[in-house]
Amino acid sequence: MSESQSVQQQFSTVEVVSFCLENNLNAEMVGKWVWVTFAEKPARQMCEALHRIGFVFSRRHRKWAHNCGHPTKSAFASDPFSKYPCRPITAQS
Repeated sequence: MSESQSVQQQFSTVEVVSFCLENNLNAEMVGKWVWVTFAEKPARQMCEALHRIGFVFSRRHRKWAHNCGHPTKSAFASDPFSKYPCRPITAQS
């Protein structure tokens, strides 16, 4: 079975937040999802690391998103940033 065909491992919110903190990423919790923003396109190694842990790139929002095991309906008709509370992910969170 190829990597793209294998079932992707689910990561908990704690694991995803820890990954963001360990890599000093500009991340925020939006509802139950974690979103990561970069000022410029990240290096290929970072993109691969984000993908490995389960992030997907949202072209619409120009951010990386992780649902932390909480799938939702499509956000095409709504903006999660205006619908849910947004909290920065910092060491003090």
